[in-house]
Amino acid sequence: MQMVKRIFGGFFLFILLLWFLAPKQELYYLLEKSLKENNIIISNETLKDTWIGLKINHADIYVEGAKVATNRELNFIFLFLYAKLSIEDLEIEKSLQSVAPKKIDSLTATYSVLNPLKVILKGKGSVGEIDGTIALKDRKIEILFPKPKDLNTIKKFLKKDAKKGWYYEKTY
Repeated sequence: MQMVKRIFGGFFLFILLLWFLAPKQELYYLLEKSLKENNIIISNETLKDTWIGLKINHADIYVEGAKVATNRELNFIFLFLYAKLSIEDLEIEKSLQSVAPKKIDSLTATYSVLNPLKVILKGKGSVGEIDGTIALKDRKIEILFPKPKDLNTIKKFLKKDAKKGWYYEKTY
């Protein structure tokens, strides 16, 4: 029985050390490569490898060669059963502020194996609070605005419901 405990303990310790010491920046570069195939480029960023994730500071985001936004901090947390992306201070370029929110103060996307078919979105910005889900199986994005502030710039993309209030819905 002692030998079985040592084997399992050693195996789990090996997996944990492998995870903590893994080159997470290489995962980011793979993500950046796949985004580049869709003409989305993240540049001028600084990367910092943490024990359980990766921090990306001061990133400029380009789509189709045009600068779309500037971000102060992106924080990826990777765990075996849980993943979280936190975005802080995402500022949209002035030329796009007539069709997009001016600023997103914070946005968090959370994935857990407890609910494996959904990604949960929470945030706040110039449009107010944001609650949403990405249904992976149904391929559907739904973003609710429970406490809207300034929706004038994006109102043409939203629908209104008596129960949900203002919301955005899209399938992909």
